[in-house]
Formats: sequence, structure tokens, C-alpha cells
Amino acid sequence: MIKDLVQTDNDYVYFFLRVVAGAIIFPYGMQKLFGWFHDLGGGVGIYKSLEQLRKKKIPLLIAWLIIIGQSFGSMMLIFGCLGRVAAGGNFIIFMGALIVHAPDGWTMNWLGKRKVKGLSISSYSFQFFL
Repeated sequence: MIKDLVQTDNDYVYFFLRVVAGAIIFPYGMQKLFGWFHDLGGGVGIYKSLEQLRKKKIPLLIAWLIIIGQSFGSMMLIFGCLGRVAAGGNFIIFMGALIVHAPDGWTMNWLGKRKVKGLSISSYSFQFFL
């Protein structure tokens, strides 16, 4: 069983999907962990990320798991180290994000002028992980 979790398949399709998923998740993790990508609307660092997650009534342990899962899980996907574990963890994180952000709407609202409609990034990433 451990071999199945650690093993990385030698297929170009899985490699491509792993790298793309890791590259999509990597900026989110680095925003929360180190405060990178501030000019892209994020980049608050660990303390502010924990504060924001606590405001949404997410327990501290779960908030830490989100930060660690997005940060190191994305790198594990890119490098192919424990890819199944990382993909499973990030799947759980994105399902939680869908539930937490459902009242706000699921599409990007760049200008903040209206309530958002339909499904977007979160639902697409959900389909991608399936």
C-alpha cells in the first residue's frame, strides 16, 4: 500500500497533469506561506493568512494544514514526490474552499461591483483533479 502512495507513474500525460496542477496551486501556497505575489492581489504571509482563515471560522489546525498543503503539496506535485498524497490533500482543500466561498459566489469579481454569477476557477480545478 505504501508503494502505491509513493509510486509515480512513468506516463507523460500524468506528468503533464501533475505539473500543471502543481503550477496552478503553487502561487496560492506561496502567497499564504511567504507573502509572495503581492502585486497580483495576494501575498499577505502566514500571520495574515491565519487571521483571514480564522475570520472565516476555520480552526487553527485546519488553517495550518491548508497553508502547508498548498505550499508543499504543490511542490510535491511538480516534482512527483508523493504525488497521490499531495493531490488528495489539495482536492480536500479545494472542496473546502468551494464550501467556504459558496455564499460569496464562485466566479472572480475583479472590480467588486456586482454579485458574481455561475461557476469558474474553483469548479474547473475540481474537475481537473477528478
